[in-house]
Amino acid sequence: MALFISAMLLALAGCGGKEEGASGGDGPEGWPSVLRVGSMPMEDGEMSRTADQFSKDLGEYLGIKVETFQGEDYNMMIEAMRSKKIDLTTYGPFGYIIAVERSDAKLLASMGNGPGSEGTSVIIVPKDSPVQTVQDLKGKDFLFADPASTTGHLYPRATLMKLLGLKNDEVPEFFGNVSFSGGHDKSLLAIANGDADAAATCSQCIQMFADSGLFNAEDIRVIAESDPIKGGGALAYRGDLPQDLVDKMREFALGYSEKHPEYFEALGAKGFFSAEDSDFDGVREVAEMLEMSPTEMLSQ
Repeated sequence: MALFISAMLLALAGCGGKEEGASGGDGPEGWPSVLRVGSMPMEDGEMSRTADQFSKDLGEYLGIKVETFQGEDYNMMIEAMRSKKIDLTTYGPFGYIIAVERSDAKLLASMGNGPGSEGTSVIIVPKDSPVQTVQDLKGKDFLFADPASTTGHLYPRATLMKLLGLKNDEVPEFFGNVSFSGGHDKSLLAIANGDADAAATCSQCIQMFADSGLFNAEDIRVIAESDPIKGGGALAYRGDLPQDLVDKMREFALGYSEKHPEYFEALGAKGFFSAEDSDFDGVREVAEMLEMSPTEMLSQ
């Protein structure tokens, strides 16, 4: 699931500071002088505030300066970690496996509702739409969220292939138009306002964004759902960070829900949990089924 945090875009070039590998003024030897936490833009201001609060709390816990870097989309967050512009961020499951391959990302913890509570992707339409099944969407306009989104692209694409009996390259041909909205919130707003025929999003996103006041949940109707998605959101760090820093960040993350449950409530989750990279192998299998490389997926 794509779990996503914050607002306002900064360019990659604008995040320069002291050299990323340099020792900080207050941190232990080998720690960066500034730790940068990546987050993505959201229509909802409350999520922006929780992202900034997370960075502030992490900085106090580590005893070093922590800044929030706001990126435009998953592709930017993957590139930001590859180029050492960010040190820590939360990816969706598919974004994480790409970041592992391209950016040497390592798993710190998973975000979700705990083991055995996997989310799903859903295909949605406006409440008054005559569409009842995905078969009724032939020739209609369809929105995916982000090319690297698990619940907004990878899994719903696989679901459409399964339900419609299509090959991957036949999916765009089935619809009148296929495009990417840029985020789950934007897809949900388009459907709630009747500006698109159908879209893909994460199952928990509907109520989560409705609770934030972005739209009324009753304005959206679900017509299809994917298989459960294992792995959850992936809190990932840059692979060359010092191990003692990684251990401290993991300690902070795993205990964060006890002190700040409101942070996870805003994101439709209950906390960070211990996880292994192998927990995301099911997502890797779905990606392989689509027969598209990460580069091809991101260029959609």
